[in-house]
Amino acid sequence: MQANMELNFDTRRPEERSMLALRRLYELFGYRKYKVSNFEEYGLYLQYKSFLSGDKILGFTDLDGRLLALRPDVTLSIIKNARDGETAKAYYIEKVYRESKESNTFKEINQMGLEYMGQIDNYALAETVLLAGRSLAVCSEDYLLELGHMGFVTGLLEKLEVLPAERQKIIDCLSAKSPHRLAAAAEEMGLCGADRARLLALLDLAGAPDKVLAKAEEICSGRQMQAALAELATICAALPAEVKQHIRLDFSLLNDTEFYDGILMSGYLQGIPRPVLFGGRYDSMMAKLGHDMGAIGFAVYLDELERLPLPPRDYDVDVWVQAAPDEDAAGLLARVAELTAQNLSVRVADELPPDLRARLHYQYQKGELVEC
Repeated sequence: MQANMELNFDTRRPEERSMLALRRLYELFGYRKYKVSNFEEYGLYLQYKSFLSGDKILGFTDLDGRLLALRPDVTLSIIKNARDGETAKAYYIEKVYRESKESNTFKEINQMGLEYMGQIDNYALAETVLLAGRSLAVCSEDYLLELGHMGFVTGLLEKLEVLPAERQKIIDCLSAKSPHRLAAAAEEMGLCGADRARLLALLDLAGAPDKVLAKAEEICSGRQMQAALAELATICAALPAEVKQHIRLDFSLLNDTEFYDGILMSGYLQGIPRPVLFGGRYDSMMAKLGHDMGAIGFAVYLDELERLPLPPRDYDVDVWVQAAPDEDAAGLLARVAELTAQNLSVRVADELPPDLRARLHYQYQKGELVEC
């Protein structure tokens, strides 16, 4: 009998089930698995410390005297090894080590993500957003993918001619989604009534793509803002209906301006209070590391998926084979192999533990299985 090796995902935990499905999804779109070292030069992360989540980096001195770090980020390592003139489509399954603000300790985080590096055109953007949406759908049917654009916000800030410190303060207020703090900051900076109104309008630009894009046109001025709006409109128009219905635009979705400079993505699943997916476009970071090419990517935080409920089941194992400890091992193993070839999970034991439930119960007698 030829073994059926198809996996029954319903028997796996959410993290494991999603990881296998995501790997298949990314490979269908031409992404190749990329492996990076757990260790990286400490100086790389120190130089771009503002981008990292948390102020601390877990470092150590190697046997050859070099100062290394346990990797707090995957993308920077991939950027460092990128080759100009080549289009790279890579996905990864890696662990990162970051400071936990809740416990004041370092924590190990499981990530799975992808990076698209090279000539980033409208198709590349739309494909990446599509894969972000489908990545969430793999994990749960009840998901939300928020899209923002750094170019639209920074374009407005350039029109307002605010100072760098004032600019960061405005971004902090927008990220906190606080109209009162934003209004107070605008007044403190001496912005006129019209400029203040345009700034506060950013907080209202959240919702269904068609409605938000129309409202954004009202405060849109300058080439940078117009280009950002056109890019979002093109992406949303290209998405299939099953993904577009889960898209929400939010122009207060912002992140580190030193890293991200274009479209931003943040993904949520019902029942999990924090984002499980985050990413965006980072051409400027590619330039800072010496590359003349664009890039966009995202990461899925696999550990967060463990918050999802397990699929309901009436049993823990398909078959309990009851066998005495002194039974013929070769014969028993052959019967078990026949069951597993049918994609059935098997537990061989004289007695079934009280916390396990079996769908079928067989006894092994004289080389055969007898149903009980």
